[in-house]
Amino acid sequence: MDSASNADDGFNRKRPSKGLRRTCWECKRRKIHGPVSQPDVSSHPRSNSFGPDLVDEDNTCSRHIGERLCKLEQLFERFVCRKNPTPDTSAGVPRSPTLTVSGFSEKESKSSPWRLSSDAQSMSSIGDGILGAQTWTSAPSIHTLVENPDSGQVSSYDFIQRSLTVLLPSQHDADIIFESSNGWMILDGIYRASRDIYVDRDHQSYALDMQAVAQERPIIVARTLLHLAICISSLPPEFDPSRLSSVWNLESTMHNYVKTVTSLITSSDEQMMTLHGLETLMLLALYHMNSASLRQSWLVIRRGLNLAHLMGFQRIITRDDLDPPIPAISNAKAIWRTFVDLDRYLGLHLRLPFGADDYPLPANADAHLVHRSKINAILREVAELDREISPQAYSTALALDERMESSMREMPKEFWEVPNIPSTARSPESYAVLERLMVQMWHFETKIFIHLPYLLRASQDSRYEFSKVTALQASRNVLMRWFALRNASITQACCRSAEIGVFIAAVTLTLDIVIELGTKEKSEVQKTKGTDFAMICRLIGEMEKLANASPREKIAARSAVVLKKILSSLDPSKQPAGKSRLTIPFFGTVELEFKKLPIRPVFDVDSDAGKLMNATATEHHLPVFSFVHNALWPSAEDGSNCDFDWNIVLFDGLEDRDTEGNWVF
Repeated sequence: MDSASNADDGFNRKRPSKGLRRTCWECKRRKIHGPVSQPDVSSHPRSNSFGPDLVDEDNTCSRHIGERLCKLEQLFERFVCRKNPTPDTSAGVPRSPTLTVSGFSEKESKSSPWRLSSDAQSMSSIGDGILGAQTWTSAPSIHTLVENPDSGQVSSYDFIQRSLTVLLPSQHDADIIFESSNGWMILDGIYRASRDIYVDRDHQSYALDMQAVAQERPIIVARTLLHLAICISSLPPEFDPSRLSSVWNLESTMHNYVKTVTSLITSSDEQMMTLHGLETLMLLALYHMNSASLRQSWLVIRRGLNLAHLMGFQRIITRDDLDPPIPAISNAKAIWRTFVDLDRYLGLHLRLPFGADDYPLPANADAHLVHRSKINAILREVAELDREISPQAYSTALALDERMESSMREMPKEFWEVPNIPSTARSPESYAVLERLMVQMWHFETKIFIHLPYLLRASQDSRYEFSKVTALQASRNVLMRWFALRNASITQACCRSAEIGVFIAAVTLTLDIVIELGTKEKSEVQKTKGTDFAMICRLIGEMEKLANASPREKIAARSAVVLKKILSSLDPSKQPAGKSRLTIPFFGTVELEFKKLPIRPVFDVDSDAGKLMNATATEHHLPVFSFVHNALWPSAEDGSNCDFDWNIVLFDGLEDRDTEGNWVF
């Protein structure tokens, strides 16, 4: 071909302007190299729009252009929407969904009429398509990609569903986990599952059917995974993991459940603003509380309360139940009460403000629920007692104690007996017994909070002797009920919830012994405090045994260490070592010395904690400080007054457990 024809060829490759008739490169080639078989244009969709002289040339050009546009389109689709031929299938880590055409999931793309070819297509075949060596028997239609606004949501939904259901254990393992701890109490106390997901649809089985759960929405699967995580965390130390067939590591499995649900489900407020979403948040808070991460649990509880406020639960709780009651309304009321109960419990331990008002109870409520609501009603005043020690504050403390005694007398006598706890029975009766015992412990722990500031001052002021006697007796009652729980081998979940209170009661008894030895003769103290000392030694032995048997017993391990550290100040051989300083949850920093009263030391800005305050950065992030103003401890004997007389708790972040971030010695 000459230069003119080349120039003309280049000109004809451009898009023809309106009204001009151009000849495509394919038609020009066919005119030069000879006639080609013409297609039947009678069936062409645009054949009627051409005149008799233009059908042969213009319609053929349109078909050729359509062929090449389709080839380019399919080539672009292969490069842009090509799937990864070697997906990472690492177990236990959720992966991003596989990319398919127009954002559809893999399942949908298989049924799509414009599905791509296999991933095994070689680069040579793609090259052949570029060079035009591949032939088509007919001109493929030109597809236009229309954006589907819901396609991304569908893909995300399927990905979350697959990521959660793949974590569900086998039915064999789930049955063993449910029956080996008292985590089954969650099904009555925290949320009520649909009968369809129970094993054999039997509510009394207290076990969930994993296949039925896998068919449910992602929020139900996530709720079940958190339920299983709590059950795993509360397995007794003597549990044999070899009984499980698909769970190879209990701790890794438990953490994987929580991390996956947190990243995929609980991070979305839209998914949490439902009844099932609030139940999921409540289970997450319980998991952190059982792991002694009280600050993290408090954050989750506060988020649940805020979402429930937006949903109007604070108004629903004030309405009377209909006859017959609506299940959704009844569940909403139960969720609200549980959130308020946990907020009061955590707020009092962490000295944080409460997030909701008191709630009413129906006339036919169980006895333990009635008494718990009475305790919650006075906790706001209890939380203010150690802010300032004065005669007026002590009068308030005595009035609160009288209210506690009055509510105690309103309950029948058998309510306060230490029950015999069945070790294996799963029934409403067993649930009621365990709940009653937990309310008893919460009652006596509240009395400790009321009188503890005055117990520490009783050695200096005899008018506080009543508070000392009351706080010590309440501490003994807490320890006795914890021993009763431990005697039943399947109450680990309740023991975890009670161990923070047990620790506070044990430290109270131990500090009293230290104070007595600092002010009285050793022989006299042995007569009056021998029983308490034996009880503390038994408690330390039980907790050390638990810590050695299972790595999950972190609260017991830390409690034993701190109690032994406090008692070590009574050892005469430790006298040359001088003072020892401990930072203990709730009690703050305390300074101990042989045969001297324990005191809270004045904050030293030159100490390691003080230097951290001036640090601009650490290895990973800035340190976090918790400033708690209270007068729990009496002032130092030297009467020093310093602007930095704070009770300061330093921790590296909310990801650290309280048992590791707050226990310094």
